[in-house]
Amino acid sequence: MSDSAESALDSLTGWTIVAFGLIVLTLVWGTIFTFTVYAENLARAFGLSSLRVSSVFSIATAAFYVAGGLVGVLVSRTPLRPVVAAAGLAVAGAVALLQVVTGYVGLVVAFGLLGVAGGTLFVIVISLVPQWFDVYQGRATGITLIGNGLGVLILPFVWVWLLEWTDIRGAFAVVGGATAAVVLLGSLVSRRPPGVRAAGAAGIDRAWLASTFRDRRFQLAIVGFPLLWGWYFVLSSSLVDILTTAGIARSVAATAFGIIGGVSIVARILSGVLADRIDPRLTFLGGVVVAAAGMVVLTFVRTPLVMYVSLVTFGLGLGAIAALFSPVIVSAFGRENATAVVGLFTISETLTSFLAPIGMNALSTATGGYAVPLAGVVAMTLLGGAMFYWGTGRADRADRPSASTA
Repeated sequence: MSDSAESALDSLTGWTIVAFGLIVLTLVWGTIFTFTVYAENLARAFGLSSLRVSSVFSIATAAFYVAGGLVGVLVSRTPLRPVVAAAGLAVAGAVALLQVVTGYVGLVVAFGLLGVAGGTLFVIVISLVPQWFDVYQGRATGITLIGNGLGVLILPFVWVWLLEWTDIRGAFAVVGGATAAVVLLGSLVSRRPPGVRAAGAAGIDRAWLASTFRDRRFQLAIVGFPLLWGWYFVLSSSLVDILTTAGIARSVAATAFGIIGGVSIVARILSGVLADRIDPRLTFLGGVVVAAAGMVVLTFVRTPLVMYVSLVTFGLGLGAIAALFSPVIVSAFGRENATAVVGLFTISETLTSFLAPIGMNALSTATGGYAVPLAGVVAMTLLGGAMFYWGTGRADRADRPSASTA
């Protein structure tokens, strides 16, 4: 590593990028993944059934992960500033569309565009921050990903407050307009540390992809990764309905996601510090187990007390998973093409993000409740966590072709 590249790591510039990432993730994640809070308002405004509303979220999240992943691979050779600026314009375009469309197709297009922009920003942020740090990589990534927690902590209350004063279109104009403005401003600081772009400039080609997908551990990790996130997609789309079905008042259930986000903020910081002291993979796996435990508790919710136990458990699990998955992936599969590698893992979440909300809606209708589908989510989460843990082991990394030589 050159002197300039080494001096750039753990520097003030890196912490500036952390601050930008935290704010952007707060707005982007909070807009898309608090869907369960404003889904009913969306259904009333556009005259949609519950299944169609679930499909809007599924399409938005699928676009989020496909677009984010593809952009992660494609922009490994290009400057990041124009890409981030384009994502800001796309957010503005999605908000503008929501003001004029009146039917299901127009709504899908608007949310699909929002998903594309959000996924692009997410992959750039979570892959860029670890590249700027060495000693404080875990802490820096944990602080950045507090944004996801802040998003689901703050945005539910923002939605509830805005929807008391205006309709869903007006609420999106406020939240989406603020998001677009922040992203466009943040594009000014979006760049890689010295030397990283040059190292990865020639690495993303067919040979690199082939060598990556032939890696047995990569195969395990990229299959397990979307499975271990299934619980989060279910909560994002259906938590309010699950809780109200269990007898919890809708006014209380609407703020439940905020509690998960609040707990996860503390858990992200603690997980980052813990990961810097012990094995990050082991800390990550612990978070997966805790999240699965939260899903078990959720099946027994009948009173607010049990609900709060479940929400706190989810928050603890989410904090560890969200803070550590990016540095674990970058550490296991190389810093040289971090954006591309994280992009591939992001694409892998597409199927789960699309099917989990629709599947939960369909299975709960068929079985007359949420117990059976929730049990399936628990099993899927634990299986995915085990596969990802083994797949990100570094035992065979020494003889794996690097991006620059593939």
